[in-house]
Amino acid sequence: MKLSIFVIRNLGLILLLMMLLAGCGGDAPAPTSPFPTPSGDPQLLPTLTPTPTPDLQPMLVTLKLWVPEDLSPYGRGPGAAAMADLLDRFSEAYPDVQVDVTVKKAQGRGGLLDFLRTARDAAPSIMPDLVIVDVNDMGAAAGSALIQPLDDLISPTEMDERFPFAVEMGTVTRDAGGPMTAGFILGVDLTHLVYRAELFETPPISWTSIISPPKSYVFPAGGQDRQVNDATLIQYLAAGGVLIDAEGHPTIDEEVMISVLDFYSQCIGTGAISPTLALTTRDSVQSWEHFKAGYGTMAAVSAHHYWVEIENLLADPEQMEETWAVASLPTREGQPFSVIKQGWAISLVAQDEARQRLAILLLDWLISPDQNGRWTQASGYLPATKSALRMWDVPNVDRAALRNILNAAAPPPSQETMATSGRVMQEAVIAVLRRRATPEEAAAAAVEG
Repeated sequence: MKLSIFVIRNLGLILLLMMLLAGCGGDAPAPTSPFPTPSGDPQLLPTLTPTPTPDLQPMLVTLKLWVPEDLSPYGRGPGAAAMADLLDRFSEAYPDVQVDVTVKKAQGRGGLLDFLRTARDAAPSIMPDLVIVDVNDMGAAAGSALIQPLDDLISPTEMDERFPFAVEMGTVTRDAGGPMTAGFILGVDLTHLVYRAELFETPPISWTSIISPPKSYVFPAGGQDRQVNDATLIQYLAAGGVLIDAEGHPTIDEEVMISVLDFYSQCIGTGAISPTLALTTRDSVQSWEHFKAGYGTMAAVSAHHYWVEIENLLADPEQMEETWAVASLPTREGQPFSVIKQGWAISLVAQDEARQRLAILLLDWLISPDQNGRWTQASGYLPATKSALRMWDVPNVDRAALRNILNAAAPPPSQETMATSGRVMQEAVIAVLRRRATPEEAAAAAVEG
């Protein structure tokens, strides 16, 4: 599937692009260096003033952008409409550059990463200039030399605006050459709290906000695929727990695990947590559905699903019968924290210097604060930069809460780690909620593995 979009009106830039691409046939061989350094910002290049020629025809420059299905501009969801609008605006700004959008599934066989590998070996001419990938695939893409470093291509101002998690998740370490910025995070999903604002004088930030006096709390204790639920993982890490020891082996901090399980036990005792409801809630999307249905004064919810729906409700405030607000999940010490569940990053594939110059025009557009802020709010993904978050049209209290959460958010643990530590942590949670073990007994069993 393809979508034609934009172009550059500035005749001086057109001629410069023609000189860069002349004689290449559009398919210049890749240079020896995997990352040639451009001579300057393409948006700041000088304008040439040629002698008018009656027969001069506009040159159409084409860029190739590959995107996952979730970010396709062709669908019906809010993310699709937002991406289409983003590209339409680009078309208006640069009407002589055409963007061909190819949509692939995010992962697996025939997915973006698999397709990149296959195309490079079998049909290099169809390789994209830019690709939007799951952040978890950037390391593999960089390790296979499928994407190029962005460190010297993006302005320092934009790089400095990133939240800490975005810096860490966008950086990969190559076998040779050290770390590189492999992608710029466009948007993420995580778990945060939503609460019924009229029932709280101040936002609930600590465990005591739930326990005394008791406030009903809905969270997805059931988990999925025998992995620890998001809310418990956040509580454990926020309390200082670790998942990897000094030797790099999976581990559980018994004292911290006891404190989290004891918190759950106290909540059961006061009635703040319903074990049946918690254990039958599998993920933060279900938790959000329960909250909307009237269960709980607060709930651990998926940010993506919450902001997609709240965007529609804010457009017609009369639909809302009560006021909701967001916050970080209440933690032991009252400090905000969360873990990224999902994220999308844009990476550079083009190796030729001329193609890179063109590709960075589009990349800069997609990560600019006004464009990225508009797209993330409409699509329900949280922005990875402070400047984009400032563009969100939401109540100041919600924006401040999101800024605190994103400042303290951490990348997700590796799948290898969660396959071991995550499994025993979830078993401990189930044992306590079903009253089969005390917090001490359940934590000891988790440590023993």
